[in-house]
Amino acid sequence: MSEIGQSFFDATNRVSRIDVFDEVSAQVLAALRQFFRRINAPHLIDEVLLPTMAEGDCQIVAAVRDRPWPPWGLGAREIVALCVTHSIADRSYAISPVYALWQELSNVGLLSAVYKEALDQLAVHSDAEVCYLAAEHSKLADAVLRHAGFTCTEDVFVTAALRYRTYRAPVAKLQAALGLDKISAPDLLMHAIPEVALRDQAIFHQTIHAGSIAEWIGAESLPSEIIRLVRGGHAGKPGGVPSGTGRWEWVVDPAELVFAVSASNVFGAERNKLLDYVLQSEKRFVSASVTAGEAPPAVNEKVRRARTLDDLGPFAGTFQDLLLQHLEPALKRLGHPPFPVGRIEAQITASGNGDYFRLHSDTDATSTREISFVYHFHREPRRFSGGELRLYKSKLVKDKLLPSDHAQTLSPRQDTLLLFASANDHEVLPVRVPTGAFADSRFTVNGWIHRK
Repeated sequence: MSEIGQSFFDATNRVSRIDVFDEVSAQVLAALRQFFRRINAPHLIDEVLLPTMAEGDCQIVAAVRDRPWPPWGLGAREIVALCVTHSIADRSYAISPVYALWQELSNVGLLSAVYKEALDQLAVHSDAEVCYLAAEHSKLADAVLRHAGFTCTEDVFVTAALRYRTYRAPVAKLQAALGLDKISAPDLLMHAIPEVALRDQAIFHQTIHAGSIAEWIGAESLPSEIIRLVRGGHAGKPGGVPSGTGRWEWVVDPAELVFAVSASNVFGAERNKLLDYVLQSEKRFVSASVTAGEAPPAVNEKVRRARTLDDLGPFAGTFQDLLLQHLEPALKRLGHPPFPVGRIEAQITASGNGDYFRLHSDTDATSTREISFVYHFHREPRRFSGGELRLYKSKLVKDKLLPSDHAQTLSPRQDTLLLFASANDHEVLPVRVPTGAFADSRFTVNGWIHRK
C-alpha cells in the first residue's frame, strides 16, 4: 500500500500545469500533433479540432509539462491530457472526453484537474449547461451521466446506426456532483481527494472516454455509445413560433423525405444589383424579431440574432413573380396540397458573425402561412462560413404535428431559392464572419406564402 498523503503520480503531477488555449500557435499545434499521434488519433487535429477552433467560442484545456532545459522553443511543451469545449447553442456547451496518454488514463487527479478547469471556464455564465449525446438504451452511460447530475431529454439525434439522446446538466450541478466545486486543481493533481469523489470522478471519466473511443479513433464500422455534439445541433433550444391568422389542416407524410425544393441560378447577374441595394441600405437594417402565439414581434436574441430589412425596394415585384413561377412544381414535389395564394411576406436578412435562428416553425394552428422560402446571395468570394439551414420533416403524433427524427442540412448556395412547408421545424446554424464586415454577411430574402 502507498503511504498516506502520497500518490503514484505525485512526481509527474508536481511538474504539470493546466493551460487554456483560445487559439493555436505553431508551437502549440506541434505539441497537439505530437499528443494525438501518441494516442493513435492524429486525424482528430485536422478533422475535428482545427475546424471546431475555426468556428470560434472553443477552448482547449490541456495538462502540460515543460522540459527542464531549455524550457522554450519547439518541443519544450509536452501535452499529456486535454479536453475541448465548444458552444453548441446559447449557454450550451459540449465537452469532449478528457483525452490522455495511455500511461495517464488512471491518473484521475490529472483528468479531473483538466475537466475542472474546463468547467470553471464555462461557469462564468451562471446558467451555462453541459451536454452529451448518449445512445438510446445505454446502461452504464445513462447511469453515470444521471449520477453526475445530467437529465436525459427528448432531444434526439439520429445517425445511420443509432438514435442518441441529449443529456443536459447545469455546470454548477455537474461540479457539485463530481465534487469539483470545493477542491482546487493543485489538490486534484496531488490526489488530495475524498475516496467517494475519487471513485465518482474515475467512473465518470473512464465511462465518457470508453463510450466515445469508437468514434474518436475513427472506427466507422463500430457504433459509439457516446458521440460528439455538433454546433447548432439538437442541443439548440426551440425558438418561438411566428403566428398569423386562419388555420391549416394538412399533414406531411413522414415516410416521404422531401424536405425542400431548390431552384438554382434564379436571378443570374441581376443578383449583383440586389446586393448593391442591400449594401446601400445597411443603415436601414434593424435587429431581427420573432413572434410567438398572439404576441407582437419582439427582439429575442436567445431565439434569433440577425438584422432584417422589410423593404425589398424595386425587387419586391420581381420576387413575387419568381415565387409564383416556382410554387406549383414545388407543391407537387413536396406533396403539399395546392391552395389559393394570398399575400406574400418577404424580408431581407443579414446574418453576421455569431448570428443564428434557433429551432422553430413558421406556422401554427391559427396561421395561413403554407410555404416558407429562402433565397441565398452573397459577395464573391464568399467570406462567411456556417449558416446552414437545418430542416426537419413533420409527422403527426397523437394529433400534434411534431418534427421527425430525420433532418436535412442545406448549405447556403449562391443564387439558390429554397421552398419548404412552413409547418416543418427548422433552424439556421451559427454564422461565422471573420472580418465582421456587413458586406461579408450571409444574405437571404426569406418569407412566407400565405393561403388566401
